[in-house]
Amino acid sequence: MELYELNPHIRYARLHKESFYSTKSTSICYDCRVFFFENITGDIVINGKKHAIVSGTAIYLPPASRYHFNISFKKETRITVLDFDLCLDYSHIKSSLGTANTHNFDPSRVLAYDLPAALAAPIVKHLPKLCSLLTECTEGFINRVSLYRERSSAMLKLCLLEIADGDSRQHSELGRQVLEYVHKNCERPSLTNEEIAAAFNYHPYHVSRLVKKETGMALRSYVIDCRLRAAKDLLLTTRYSISDIAFRTGFCSSAYFTKIFKESTGMTPKDYRRRRLHTEI
Repeated sequence: MELYELNPHIRYARLHKESFYSTKSTSICYDCRVFFFENITGDIVINGKKHAIVSGTAIYLPPASRYHFNISFKKETRITVLDFDLCLDYSHIKSSLGTANTHNFDPSRVLAYDLPAALAAPIVKHLPKLCSLLTECTEGFINRVSLYRERSSAMLKLCLLEIADGDSRQHSELGRQVLEYVHKNCERPSLTNEEIAAAFNYHPYHVSRLVKKETGMALRSYVIDCRLRAAKDLLLTTRYSISDIAFRTGFCSSAYFTKIFKESTGMTPKDYRRRRLHTEI
C-alpha cells in the first residue's frame, strides 16, 4: 500500500477529558492506534524504547505494537484515542478489537494487510497543529453526524499524512534512499547488506547502523520484516503454496521461511492462513 491509498476505517474514537486508564504493564494493540495529548507530560515505552510525551504529542502505533504509559492526569488534560485500520479490507468489523497484554495476546487476531513503509513502524512526533482536526474527527465519529464514518475517515487520513510526512523528514536522505531500495528489492533472495551498502558506496556496517538508528531495526531485520509483510499478504490473497510464497518473497527455502514466520507470529504460515481465513468475527 502507498500513502495515497490510505482509506482509514475507524472502529473506536474517544476524547478523554477526566480520566485515562493506563497501566505500567505492557499493552498490545490488534489494529492501528493514534493518541494525541494536550496539557500533559510523561512518557511512553514502545517496543522497549522510551519516548517523552508533552502537550501536542501525536503517537501512531501499527498493529502488534507493545507499549505502556507513564503519565499523570491534570485538570486541563485531554487525550484523543482512535483505533482503526488503514484500509477498508476489514470494514465489516465495526467494534474495537480491544487491547491485549503479554499473557493473552493472540497473533492471529492482528489484521493482515500491506502497511505503507512510512507507517510500518511506531511514530512519536510533536504536532500541535493536529489538535483541532483530530478533535473534530473524534467528536464527529462519537456524535454520529451525517456521513460520520466518511468524514472522520477523511480527517484521519489528513492527520496520518501529516504524521507520516513529519516522520519522513526525520530520516536522512541516505536513510530514505536505503529504505526505498530495500522495499523495491527485498523479494530477491540474493539481497544482502553488502549489496545494499554497495549501491550507495558505503560500508555495510555504516548502512546497518543508520537503518537501526532511523527505524529501530538492524538492516537485515528490516529486510526480513519487509519479506514477512509481503508473505502475509500472499497467504491471505492467493492460493500459492507455502514453498511458492517463500520463493516469491525472498526466502531461500520454505523451511527457513516457516522458521522465521513462526518466530515472528507464533504460528506457521499454514496455520496463519487457516486461522485468518476461517476466523468468524
